Amino acid sequence: MKIDNASNGIAIARYIGAARSRAIPADVIEAARMCLVDWVAVCMGARSEEAGRSVHAVVDGWRVPGRSTLLIGGQSGATGAALCNGTLAHCLDFDDTYVKANTHTSAPLWAATLALGQEVGASEEEMLTAFITGFEVAARVGYGLGEAVTARGFHATGVFGRLGAAAACAVLLRLDEGAAQHALGVAATQASGLVGSFGTMSKPFHAGKAAMDGVLSAQLAAAGFKAATELLNPGGALATAIIQDRAATIAVADFTEWEILNNSFKPYAACHLTHPAIDAARSLTLTSDEVGRVSKVRADIGALAHQITGGKTGTPASSLEGKFDIKYCLALALHGRPLSAADFAEPFGREPRILETAQKVDAINSASHGYSSAAITVGFKSGEERRAEIAIAKGHPGNPMTGDDMRAKLVGLVGAGGEADALFEDLRQFGSGSQKGLRAIERLAGESRPAGRSPSAKSH
Repeated sequence: MKIDNASNGIAIARYIGAARSRAIPADVIEAARMCLVDWVAVCMGARSEEAGRSVHAVVDGWRVPGRSTLLIGGQSGATGAALCNGTLAHCLDFDDTYVKANTHTSAPLWAATLALGQEVGASEEEMLTAFITGFEVAARVGYGLGEAVTARGFHATGVFGRLGAAAACAVLLRLDEGAAQHALGVAATQASGLVGSFGTMSKPFHAGKAAMDGVLSAQLAAAGFKAATELLNPGGALATAIIQDRAATIAVADFTEWEILNNSFKPYAACHLTHPAIDAARSLTLTSDEVGRVSKVRADIGALAHQITGGKTGTPASSLEGKFDIKYCLALALHGRPLSAADFAEPFGREPRILETAQKVDAINSASHGYSSAAITVGFKSGEERRAEIAIAKGHPGNPMTGDDMRAKLVGLVGAGGEADALFEDLRQFGSGSQKGLRAIERLAGESRPAGRSPSAKSH
């Protein structure tokens, strides 16, 4: 479906309104299930993270009765659950990324979809349809715009994640085209999140707030709330407010392809922009003796990677800072560390040998590299050099993680053993009519309930 300039927002709303009658191909359903596998994995792996627990404490204090699962434990209303779980999903910065919009799409979308889906009693099939629709909407609005938004200091996940979450929730509430326009308008007017907050707890909060606002936007529209309906047109107020020099804008939406098939998954628990260089560093497979003889490291990285990660000192004060410090990440990689969640766990212990290597790294803004490519040149005290170049980082659609890779990631974050394997299989069947996936998620949350908390929804 191709749309003209003036009716872009209308056509996006029409796409949302027609979601329940749309045939969804099997590979798209499988992609959405893998997004869910990844989302559950990173949420459960982040249960001890202070950012997630702080948000949970606040929502728990609201004492809002509800049917929506809090993955750290308990239940709440849909907005509170979306806030909690969306924040949790982005705490490790290990969640999937839609590269064309530079957006962590699943973190807010699955948080909003599951929270509202549970509240309204939606089936797994309905939740899948809602999530996929929300993903496609977020992708169309953010397509080709993510880097420009990021370069101007806004967190693309906070901007486009809200719109996708609102779209998904509009499907769950069965909003028609007209009401969907207003849901998108409410979401667009709340679009926010600052790159200046990266490396702090505010970054995962951006994802949680996007999820919460997506739920609220759809609920308001369902109640008759009216908002501006032309914000998503090319040259409309959303793009012109953020990109005031008009160097980029929202593209005319084209829903002829399924953009969820172009989603990327993370093999490393660090900013996605560091991954090509990490891949290159790890490919050198240096011995500990060789690392000790390194005199300098040159990292040729793309412009956006340099903007977000290249200006750091190599001496992060926290795990959150470390994830956005390419010098520190490369030092870990050169020392053979897997850059798993455990390498960034709190309390954050900075090893002297890692910090020493990090100080030898120079990050270079290279026009030869983009989002998914990088090169590493390691110089030794002997004068020898070794170089490695990565054209497409692992996890990118051009170099995807396999089903076995995703299973291993889930097991690594949830815990080894038969229960994790069973969880993987249940999530892979999400939307097949069994409801096993949803029950598995609810069971995990029950096992995560903080000591002393009542399981009763009335106390949350």
